[in-house]
Amino acid sequence: MLLYLGVLLSGVYYSVIASAVSWHTVAFAGLMLLLLALEYLAQRASSLNRFAVIGYLVARMGLLELVASVDSSGLSRALYPLVPFAAYFSLGRRVSYALALFYLTAFIVKLSLFVPFWYGNKEALSELFMFFIGLVFAISMASVACEAEANRRRAELLLGDLAISHQKLKLYAEQAAELAAAEERNRLARDIHDGLGHYLVTITVLLEKIIAFRQRNPAEAELAALDARRLTREALQDVRQSVGMLRHSGEFFSLSVALAGLIKNVDSECLTIDLQITGDESGYTKATLQALYRAAQEALTNVQKHAGARHVSMHVALDTQGASLVVDDDGQGFDTALLAQLPAQRAMRLGLQGVRERLATVGGVLKIESHPARGTHLSASIPKIPAAESVESSNAAQ
Repeated sequence: MLLYLGVLLSGVYYSVIASAVSWHTVAFAGLMLLLLALEYLAQRASSLNRFAVIGYLVARMGLLELVASVDSSGLSRALYPLVPFAAYFSLGRRVSYALALFYLTAFIVKLSLFVPFWYGNKEALSELFMFFIGLVFAISMASVACEAEANRRRAELLLGDLAISHQKLKLYAEQAAELAAAEERNRLARDIHDGLGHYLVTITVLLEKIIAFRQRNPAEAELAALDARRLTREALQDVRQSVGMLRHSGEFFSLSVALAGLIKNVDSECLTIDLQITGDESGYTKATLQALYRAAQEALTNVQKHAGARHVSMHVALDTQGASLVVDDDGQGFDTALLAQLPAQRAMRLGLQGVRERLATVGGVLKIESHPARGTHLSASIPKIPAAESVESSNAAQ
């Protein structure tokens, strides 16, 4: 628009100072105003189909030729590069190049018709060169503008994609937090059942013993009461340690010491337990050793609550291939198919499920074999994994 106004004012000014104001000047001004109006309408149109674009282009080219025919100053030739410039945006690069070649050819033809021996005329060659530079500059500017517009649109698309990705990441983070919270709740449930639940079962057995022996054997009842008090204190200490493990997870854990303390709490005149440990536990992770301990704890809890056994043998093997725990009792046994029929809230099913989940975190498996009146055989096996490769599993188990 500014270039049109510049040519209009310059052409009128040239006619005034050259004292050549005539109908050509009026026609020049009127045609230039029509060009301005056409450009204004073309820019205000929000969307044009291809035929409308071609119509505007043809009208612009026709008006330019009429302007050039009545322009005494010759300044209107500066408007020709605007045609391929505008065509670059609306019709594409190829049409723009074709129009630029068309106008360059037309300029050379005009020179040939109206300027004899133009190819030897310095002024004519200078005008041709400037006209060529104008065409090149117009197309280059159009190319830069189109590229900038394309980059802007790509940036908007990228920003939109980034916004969507941000929302997805936020959603994934929330889901990860929920899963982590669920995993932590499951871990706490296992710890409460395997730790505090075991103590409560043992204390319940001792209380029943106190009730049964308080009349006929007060000394035995007194001993059971002392054991119940000691186990209550140990249960409280176990709870404190479990809470402390939420803050400090790197404390040393000894499987042999933990199993010895477990058997000491359970072993009695009514139930004897034989423990055998082979191998070295120093090459195993804390998560692996704790998983075996919880499996042994759950096995002894179920023996006390359900088996009615007199003797339990427990064997722990720690070798280069992996760790294993085998617990056999001479109790009344049961049909293992009944486990699947127990409701989810039943303690026995919950406890075994917790053991399976804990073993699964370190790649282990739990097997139970039992028959009525033939005792129960429980085995847990965990493959040996180097400590450096099981940090994640250890953290999950702790």
